[in-house]
Amino acid sequence: MQPDYPFDTTNRAYQRFRSLASDHFEVVVWDSAETRRPTLITLIDIGSRDAFSVALLDSAEDREPHVLLAVTATAALSVHGPIPGRAATADYAPHLAMHDADIAATVPVALHHPSQPDIGDDEWTSVPRDIAHAARAAALDAARVALALLDRDRAQLTVVGPFPSIDAADAWRPTADGRPPTDRLLLPVHPPTEGQ
Repeated sequence: MQPDYPFDTTNRAYQRFRSLASDHFEVVVWDSAETRRPTLITLIDIGSRDAFSVALLDSAEDREPHVLLAVTATAALSVHGPIPGRAATADYAPHLAMHDADIAATVPVALHHPSQPDIGDDEWTSVPRDIAHAARAAALDAARVALALLDRDRAQLTVVGPFPSIDAADAWRPTADGRPPTDRLLLPVHPPTEGQ
């Protein structure tokens, strides 16, 4: 996609729309003469030849990096990823559960990039209170680590990373360090396995 072009033709919803529409309609895609990008789609009913057009104004893609936060029966936390998009991360959960009997629960969590010191209010993920109070870091048995900031009182957390080392993760501080009060848990980052 061109940076100044607001519509991504690799958008998965657009691709599915095109595929489904072509099963039922004659589809005419109108491209801009200047950019060679699609700007309009006309759908023509094959039987009646009635038609209507849909303008392609912009698109939104679910591709922001996420991790799958995994919790064991003993409340040990680890993360799996990064995976592009919340939906793809959630789809990885059954695969992980089938291959790791110790996993009791999972939740997709947006991955905050370490180069950004500000954590927005919308970047916190709610977790069940019993897990928030009992949560602890799993053994650091992976090459990369993430930092989970856990607000036990509000039962919410955010995950920052991944970091190349424990020292780098331990040294990272958000702009509003200490507000809200959080526990800092260093978590192993496991890459997704095949079959995701």
